[in-house]
Amino acid sequence: MATDKDTIYVDTEEEITAIIDKVKSSPSKVVALVLPKRAAMLQSIVNLKLLKRSADNEKKTLVLITTEAGLLPLAGAVGLHVASSLTDSPEVPSPPSMGSNRPETVDEDMTIPMGEETETPDLTEHASKASAVGALAEAAKHHASKADQELETLELDNRGPETATNPTSKESAKKSKHLKVPNFNRFRAVLIIGVVLVAALVLLGILAFAVWPHADISIQTNAANVNVNLPLTLDTTAQSANFSNGDLPAKAVTEQKTFTATVPTTGHQNLGNTATGTVVMLVPCSAYPTVPPPDVLSGTTLTQGQYNYSTTDDTTFSSPPLLTTYKGRCYWEGTDASTGSNNIPITAQSPGSAYNTNGQTSFAVANNTSVQAEGSAAGGTDNIVPVVAQADITTATAKINTNNSSAAQQSLASQLVGDGYYPINATFTSSSPQIATSPNVGDQATSVTVTETITYTMYGAKQSDLKSAVATFVHSQTSRNQNIISYGIHQNDFKQINTNANTDQITLSTITEVGPNISLKQIRKSIAGKSPAEAVALIKQNPDVTSVSIRLSPFWVSSIPSNQSKIAINIAKLGK
Repeated sequence: MATDKDTIYVDTEEEITAIIDKVKSSPSKVVALVLPKRAAMLQSIVNLKLLKRSADNEKKTLVLITTEAGLLPLAGAVGLHVASSLTDSPEVPSPPSMGSNRPETVDEDMTIPMGEETETPDLTEHASKASAVGALAEAAKHHASKADQELETLELDNRGPETATNPTSKESAKKSKHLKVPNFNRFRAVLIIGVVLVAALVLLGILAFAVWPHADISIQTNAANVNVNLPLTLDTTAQSANFSNGDLPAKAVTEQKTFTATVPTTGHQNLGNTATGTVVMLVPCSAYPTVPPPDVLSGTTLTQGQYNYSTTDDTTFSSPPLLTTYKGRCYWEGTDASTGSNNIPITAQSPGSAYNTNGQTSFAVANNTSVQAEGSAAGGTDNIVPVVAQADITTATAKINTNNSSAAQQSLASQLVGDGYYPINATFTSSSPQIATSPNVGDQATSVTVTETITYTMYGAKQSDLKSAVATFVHSQTSRNQNIISYGIHQNDFKQINTNANTDQITLSTITEVGPNISLKQIRKSIAGKSPAEAVALIKQNPDVTSVSIRLSPFWVSSIPSNQSKIAINIAKLGK
């Protein structure tokens, strides 16, 4: 249920449309608009008329709460009630005086400059006649039963005689009924949709008539195949081609690839102390009954089980023999050539405690079975560290996969294409890998890295030179009046024969298609934009053409596209 009176406070920056929306949404029949000082949006009589008209359409009575003296004549011109506060009595101010007996007219663009000093009319004399804003609410309730009327009118006691008899005010109120506030949001949305639709139609038209149209033309001729088996020599030092013998200038490009693998080491090395000791060397007298045995030189290997030792001085046997009752027999006893002692010094060939002997031990003398050595060794210690073994190198090398060379091949082909050459995949070769290890075998380390470096090479030739070589061969086999329709140069048609530093010998085995001398470029130019019937007639002017078929797409296309790039022509052999 609507209240009797509603109060709406207006901001300085609010637009007139926002104020009108607030009035319309108010549930009350009497709406008091509390205006700020210098309310710019209501300094125009047009805005006041729009406000008054919207209130009348909603069957509401408006009261402007303001003390702006300059606003009172405009409010009086359109018939709006004004009060200086919410507790004061509202009245319709006097309209502006025109100063003559002519009919009063109000300039709808009339505005009162902000801050203009005007005399504030004395509202005291109207206070006794006027009722407060609340009285307007009572009047609105009194006339609520007239809601079906076109415009609800409230009789106000303080309405001045000027308002009732002023024809200009009536005329302005009548005109204000026809004013409507445009919906700019709706207009903007319609405009955007229209622009999008127009752009879509333009794009669709471009696609339909410039992009999508395509013509596929198949021309059958009395063409024939020629088998080509052409030896070629690609020479990086040649300055010009010799098509008669297949020598073509070429370019070779190379690229190095490095592959690595790392594995843990499995070798071990004992960095401990080396055992040392002495032995006594004896030769049975029965072995040398008359002459002394030969000397045992320094560095001779002595073996005790699986452990080897070396003598560090020469051993001599004196003459006459030194007789001894060692083990009850006669022996030649060796002495140290440097010291004369019968204790011959020995050193273990590797460090480690395993070379220490327990007391007197028998040693075998290398390459001398007649000499017996008795003695001991001690002082060997253990210090085991990991080292690189040859098996570790083998394991790391096996982990390197150099078989996947497609990346290098593609890279070399791209280089040749960038330099204007036709890459020939059959010439792609790789060098033997250069292997490096870090660290080396026997070095102390916990891991070892093996690096393989491979150099890849590929040759390329000018495609025009390849075609000229094929043409020279074909023309030597057929009539020179024949035209080459398809050279048949494909990567799979090349085979490498031999390669060296500057040349690469290959063969080109393919099938070349020859036929009548037809210029595809000239055909496209002559039939562009023509109807299919006209195009067929033009193409058949060549006597070697046996038949022509044309397929246009999409379905709405009825003529050959004017854009020659949209015309695809296929030359086929008769019966193909």
